[in-house]
Amino acid sequence: QSAPVRLYHLAPPATSTSAASAADPACPGRRPYHTLLTSQATTYQAWQSRIMYYHFVKQRKLAGPCGDMGGFTRLVASEGGKPDGLEAEMPSFFVRQYTTAEIARYGHFGVLNRPFSVVQFADRGGFEALQEQFVYIAETDHVLMRPLPNLATPDKAAAFSFGYMHCGSSHQPLLDKFAPGVTYSDVQPVGPSPLVVSKPVLRRLAPLWLNLSLALKLDPVADRRFGWVLEMWGYSIAAASLGVKHRLVRNFQVEYGASAGRIPPEFPTLSYIFHYTYGIEYTLQGRPQGVMQIGEWSLDKRHYFGALPPKQLAPPPHCALECAWVLLARSTRPRTSSEVIIDPQRVRSGGAPSTRPRSSSARRTAAALAAALPTGAAAAAAAAA
Repeated sequence: QSAPVRLYHLAPPATSTSAASAADPACPGRRPYHTLLTSQATTYQAWQSRIMYYHFVKQRKLAGPCGDMGGFTRLVASEGGKPDGLEAEMPSFFVRQYTTAEIARYGHFGVLNRPFSVVQFADRGGFEALQEQFVYIAETDHVLMRPLPNLATPDKAAAFSFGYMHCGSSHQPLLDKFAPGVTYSDVQPVGPSPLVVSKPVLRRLAPLWLNLSLALKLDPVADRRFGWVLEMWGYSIAAASLGVKHRLVRNFQVEYGASAGRIPPEFPTLSYIFHYTYGIEYTLQGRPQGVMQIGEWSLDKRHYFGALPPKQLAPPPHCALECAWVLLARSTRPRTSSEVIIDPQRVRSGGAPSTRPRSSSARRTAAALAAALPTGAAAAAAAAA
């Protein structure tokens, strides 16, 4: 099967709008990476980007001058590559998104704009404009909980091991069709984010990641098999095809929901990222609401596709798992990326009085987070520092 025609237009080189931090001679062994936040110019991803960038700035400050966290660029796919207004708040690089007619050919699968944007970034000289030799590909719904070191090497990327991305013998017919010579045991359970990778490896991967994702989407069998994570499979198969290996980092991120079972109260210190891809749904009595049900208390990004979340959300039921309290504290909507709107007293107290006691570990976690989170002018100063 021939590769699908690439749908993007080459553009002349452009300088990245992000400022990279050069290696400090006082920090031998420092291996800085550049954070590349892939995004689209939508209300839904704009408010997530603000939260993500706030915590990026906070954790980079905590890492200090010898930390590996370097520059930052929000890579935005927009209509015609036009700015979306957030470029005044955070360094941003705009590329065009697929037109309605183009993306219709692929079932309006908008996530294809992610590899499309990375390829355009490369073609326009984006990687050459970065001083760092490594890139961390982030998503808008990533909340950094602690400073992220460079987990990769020049020849080996670092990625999260996804439980739903394991390749088996039943995938082999699709591999034979789209990646001849690749066996299912070659394909690692990874996606393109979270990912730390060297620039040369990413440049080599990006075109095949894009073309495989497009080809898989056009194939009815592959489309049904890979579903909503098809573009992730495009990446993992492309990596296997090119012999790119990943260090599997299990504590790269957590993806907790209401039914996660026991969660260690200290989990923000054990993993680097809270990926709030799943809704956290509870009854008012503090029981998980159930599979595919919206809770009486609900914290789900999907409620806010076309509108901003409220500035202050009600606290979860007292017996909710720690993930609900942590996400509430860290995702309360910023007015801008440099200020988080949160009432520490409300988090400390857990809201209105209740006869149902909240767990002591949840109380400790919420109190620690509330004490650590800056508010108002303090938050703006912290983010600007």
